[in-house]
Amino acid sequence: MKKITSMFLALTMALSIVPKGFAEEDASCGGFPKTERFVKVKVPYPDEIDGRHSWQIHARYSDTKEPITLSVVYDGYVHATIPRENKDRKIEGYLPEEPKFTDIDDTNYDYFYTKMLAKTGVIKGNEKGEARVQDKVTRAEATAIVMRFLGLDNMSVPNPVVAFSDVNKDDWFYQTVMSAYKCGIVKGDSETTFSPNRNVTREEVVVMVVNALKYASLKCAPYAPNNVSDLDKVSPWARDAYDYIGNSYVTDVIVNDFENPISAAFPQKEATRNDVAHTVYRTSQICQIYPSDLAVEFGLDKKMPVIDGSTSTYPFTRAVYGSLFYNGSSHLQYPEKHSKSHVSYQRLINGEVDMIFASVYPASDILKMAEEKGVELELIPIAYDAMIFFTNKDNPIKGLTKEQITNIYVNDAYENWSEVGGNDALMYPYCRNNDSGSHAQMERHFLNGNEIHPEVQKETSMAMADILTDVIDAKTDEPVGYGLGYSIYYYYHNMFWFYPVEEELKLLEIDGVMPTDETIADGTYPLSNNTYLVLRKDTPEDSPVRKMAEFMLTEAGQTCVENAGFGRLIKREE
Repeated sequence: MKKITSMFLALTMALSIVPKGFAEEDASCGGFPKTERFVKVKVPYPDEIDGRHSWQIHARYSDTKEPITLSVVYDGYVHATIPRENKDRKIEGYLPEEPKFTDIDDTNYDYFYTKMLAKTGVIKGNEKGEARVQDKVTRAEATAIVMRFLGLDNMSVPNPVVAFSDVNKDDWFYQTVMSAYKCGIVKGDSETTFSPNRNVTREEVVVMVVNALKYASLKCAPYAPNNVSDLDKVSPWARDAYDYIGNSYVTDVIVNDFENPISAAFPQKEATRNDVAHTVYRTSQICQIYPSDLAVEFGLDKKMPVIDGSTSTYPFTRAVYGSLFYNGSSHLQYPEKHSKSHVSYQRLINGEVDMIFASVYPASDILKMAEEKGVELELIPIAYDAMIFFTNKDNPIKGLTKEQITNIYVNDAYENWSEVGGNDALMYPYCRNNDSGSHAQMERHFLNGNEIHPEVQKETSMAMADILTDVIDAKTDEPVGYGLGYSIYYYYHNMFWFYPVEEELKLLEIDGVMPTDETIADGTYPLSNNTYLVLRKDTPEDSPVRKMAEFMLTEAGQTCVENAGFGRLIKREE
């Protein structure tokens, strides 16, 4: 029998290998409701420790010096997530000692996760000081690992039910397994057996981690590793856990190509101590979430508004959560994406979301829908933006007038760029679908109650990115011809990371004015607009939405605007 001191701890929770799904939660576990099992606490950063060591700082209980694995330095404080029963204990920040294992080369980065977890006692060496990183991990060891990771290794559930014939009161893991079982953290291989000495598989480890996270009300950012070849091999009962854990699960590289590496999860493979260390440490770093002082100041640490918006404004949501929280993308309310302009307006009117970030004024059908449902929308400007038109870069023309644009899109009046002051070349105008934000801009500036001409609608780009690539691809040589498209200024400029917009496209002057940060901000560019925070006008003054609107017009909020790639509405404070 391995001693508990020779086990290495991982952020995981054991589940049975039979496809029974997640363990059921017991509301009586620990005596607290689900949302109150853990609390977040913070203390000032220790003055005596140099700031360059901040990434290594952890929290610990001052009375026993017991380390707290779920702790980080953020926003000038040491933050920790601890069981509620410990909320009145004093905690302090400290710099853990560097662990030494006799069988690990300190320069070998492959075992970085093991060494980092050893700093807080999550992983321990055996009597010889060995980490034994390639040893397999049993289900009993994995259960103990999870409980220690959460700080529940000393937890004792009163009168635990003897549920398994192979878990006896004289086993070293008895109290740990039974407490974890009582709390819904683990489950048996069957109704009567736990199989404590069977080696745990990688997918069981993933489910363990997810059960632990849910128990502590923690969530991982919804990002998955790229090019994982065998996720279809994950057992049905573990698939939700793989989605929940983001990119924290362990994979092995099977094609070591720098440009296109391919890895595999090998979900049924028996987990090594190093495998568990990988999953535990990454989860411990990525899935903790703490509010900044700003979040507390505006009351957004208590509740965030439910946010949606247009595709182009999703960077606002990322920037706001990044400013207000440590690991903001792991926040339980963080939206994985925006629904697009038209749908997000509909959701706001229907009460499905509290607010939206919108780069466009609501289209006519949205305003009609709001009126029919007795909803009045309130648009609060928070940033500058503009509608822009673009063509292929080697098209000699410099610009168009608003009248010419109306004739192109409403009247289908021109077939050749020479008719609007350009060279002899065919004109290929592209438009957006009617439920897009860009179409709402067309309505606002050009359509005047009309529709885009049916001939032009034959070349409709169905996504914001599509119109960029459609115009890029529109160029022809025999006969010579160039495309024409429209979009939103800051979205267009932010797309250089993904598409060759600067190499293939160019912006056009409108009525002789080129769209720039300056001409959009001072209003001389004729298609200048604002980006808005939109809410229902009857939203209470003390609501999280109103607090968010207030935040967006502060210096910190306008920094979020900049970080999202948009133009500040308020000049920078000197």
